[in-house]
Amino acid sequence: MLAGRKQSIAPLSVEAQGATVETLLSSSEYREFAEEDFDPTQYATRVIQAPTDSPYHGLDITTSLAKLSFGIDHLNKHIQEQVSTHYEDLLQQVSGLSDIEGILASVKQGVHSLNTSLHRVRDKVLTPYQDMQDRTLQLERIQTTAEILRRLIRFMYLLRRLDVQLPGGERELPKAALTVCELIEIAQDPELDGIDIVDAEKPGVMQAKQKITTDGEELLHRGMAMQNQTDIAAGLQVFFNLNQLAAETKTVCDGMLHAITQEMQMALDPVAVNREIKESSPPRRNVGSPAAIVQAVTPVKLWTRVEHLMDVIYDNANKVYQMYRVLKRKKDSATHKLFADEVAEGLESDLLDYFWRGLSTSFERELRLGTKSSQGLLHEFQTGYPRLLRLVHNVFTRLSVANGADFSSDGQIPDSILVLQSLSPLETSYLSRSLSRLLEPINAAFPDRIGLAIRMPPSRDDVDKVIRTLGSELEAAKFDPHLLQAVARNASKAIKMYWTKCEQYCNVDANLQQIVTAGTATHGQLLVIESINCLWYMQDGVYKVLTEFSGSGLDDTFNEILKGISRALQGMVEPLFSQITREFESSILKIHKEDLASRFASPTRGQSESSTSQYVGEFASKVRWVHRELLSKLQCGDESREWIRSLGRRIVEYFLRHASLVRPADEGVGRLLASDMTHLEFVLSQWFAALGMKLDRDLGDSYKALRAFRHMPFLDIPQVTALRTSQNVPPSIIIHHLLARAHPHMPFPTLLYAWSEAQYSDWLDARSEDEALQILARCLDAYAAEIRQKGGVPRPEYNAAVQMLKEIAAEK
Repeated sequence: MLAGRKQSIAPLSVEAQGATVETLLSSSEYREFAEEDFDPTQYATRVIQAPTDSPYHGLDITTSLAKLSFGIDHLNKHIQEQVSTHYEDLLQQVSGLSDIEGILASVKQGVHSLNTSLHRVRDKVLTPYQDMQDRTLQLERIQTTAEILRRLIRFMYLLRRLDVQLPGGERELPKAALTVCELIEIAQDPELDGIDIVDAEKPGVMQAKQKITTDGEELLHRGMAMQNQTDIAAGLQVFFNLNQLAAETKTVCDGMLHAITQEMQMALDPVAVNREIKESSPPRRNVGSPAAIVQAVTPVKLWTRVEHLMDVIYDNANKVYQMYRVLKRKKDSATHKLFADEVAEGLESDLLDYFWRGLSTSFERELRLGTKSSQGLLHEFQTGYPRLLRLVHNVFTRLSVANGADFSSDGQIPDSILVLQSLSPLETSYLSRSLSRLLEPINAAFPDRIGLAIRMPPSRDDVDKVIRTLGSELEAAKFDPHLLQAVARNASKAIKMYWTKCEQYCNVDANLQQIVTAGTATHGQLLVIESINCLWYMQDGVYKVLTEFSGSGLDDTFNEILKGISRALQGMVEPLFSQITREFESSILKIHKEDLASRFASPTRGQSESSTSQYVGEFASKVRWVHRELLSKLQCGDESREWIRSLGRRIVEYFLRHASLVRPADEGVGRLLASDMTHLEFVLSQWFAALGMKLDRDLGDSYKALRAFRHMPFLDIPQVTALRTSQNVPPSIIIHHLLARAHPHMPFPTLLYAWSEAQYSDWLDARSEDEALQILARCLDAYAAEIRQKGGVPRPEYNAAVQMLKEIAAEK
């Protein structure tokens, strides 16, 4: 009821009051008092202090108080107006308060009833809860006590078991270690602190642990020394049961590294080496004995110490490998985790990696200190680096045989890479000295002859020294693929320097290389010949040396060396043979200056005068001179014959080309050409016979074409075209002959393009056989066009040439 009355009255009152409040708040005089954070004290302070931004600035306190009093009176007046205006609503509000009091009384009675019920429920629940809480606490205490008692019983049981296991010897040692580990774990429980039985037994348990640890160490060391994996496994199991596997493994490994380091210090200590020499050397009777004896003994003593050091490294490394093999096989029976993985977690790396890293670090440090303090030690290790490297390889080879270690692709055990890296400074020095040794005989073979008028090429003895040095350096490094590769690179540099110097020796004035068939060969020509011989001898010697090292992974390097020598040799040979070829070609070109037709038709010439042309005699004299002065001095084995074979083929092919251009190609001129070819063949045969060669065997198809061309002027046209397949005569030669037969009716390329025979020949050298046939086809087309224009009949030579070109095109 009250709620209904409030709902009917409140909206009007609230609406009217809200409008009044808004009207008051809109006034600047009351806005500050309506703020939520209004503080009277701060307001009074501002009024008293009256800052410049305050409305009371410049007023005294009395005026401010009067202003406040006026505001209060204004508010009171406004309140009275509101009361007088809404008195009916206020009376209705007062009349509804009696109904609200009745409702409140009933609510209070209900709340009292609810509290009474709550007290009754709490009394029923609280007592059982407190009882259960007490019983639960008692149960927890009973369980805790029972657990402590159980641990005490277990502790006593383990003590009795330990008393039985300790006298059991090495067989019971792992079990005793497991028992002691559990006893220590129980004794360290904070809940058992202060229990007399536990405190009394703690010293005995620790003594048992110490004894088990000592016996386990002895068992482990004895197993590694005797290579007994059963003892090693038992020792490792002891420390695994003691939760000390990683720590003990690290201790054993560090002990081995310390022993090796001490041995390194002894082996690489120059003072100790000299002291040992003095102690072992007999007293000198002769005061003037040479000091070289001591210097000879020092390397022996040094290498003896190094060999002993390698034996120590092998012994300790073999022990580590034995232990590692056992760790890789054994695993935790509960978690099936390998012992090796647990050790790796404790060492933060693999056991073998930890050992070899520590050894390589110590080896590098001791080598650096030893060589820094003694120049003699440094010199001995630099010059004898292969021996040191061989000793290191021997260690890992023995380890691989004993433990089955795997080799990498370059023939090295992966573990050896760390140790070999510590030798890198010595390797660098050795390779530098090795390169110097390789370059020394080369520099001696090419002395600096500035100021001398005559330069001399290296002799065979100089080349032999280079080859012997090369073989010696490769032989010293062949046991190690990496070192052999490095030495091979040095050899490549040295040999490249050799052929570079040879090329420089051949760079003489071009005028000195001109071939003049009168007199003897010039010094420049002989220098080129000797340089070629020496470079070929070097190539042959290097090939024999490198053949001994084939299959060692250096085939690519060796092939590059041989290819480089071959390119250099070819670069020296080609200019010489090009000059010789030009001389021979200049004589053959004079065939076009011979008036063969006039010679054959002239009745005043005798048979002897007309049998041989002048150019053939000139060619023969040049061949004899070149053979005597130049080619007979080439001593390059089969390659000399190959060069001469290529020269002979070029001469024959060049002669056939220009002989086929001789016009007219009738029987009379053919007889003269046949005579010239017979003499040419005789000259070439004598030349080749002097070199142990034969024309038919060494010139092949070129010689057959020469023999066939001799009879070509006397054959019918079908027989001539058949020579292309029967005697391998080039088609361009046959078409030249057909054009020469039809002279002057069918044009030659020289006439069609206004070329000389030499220019046409140069054009043919720069083009292929197909391009030569194309230009000859243009000549035939020009002839055919002229015949069609005149309305004549083509000559049979034209028909034969066109038919042959068609056959060649069909074959392609």
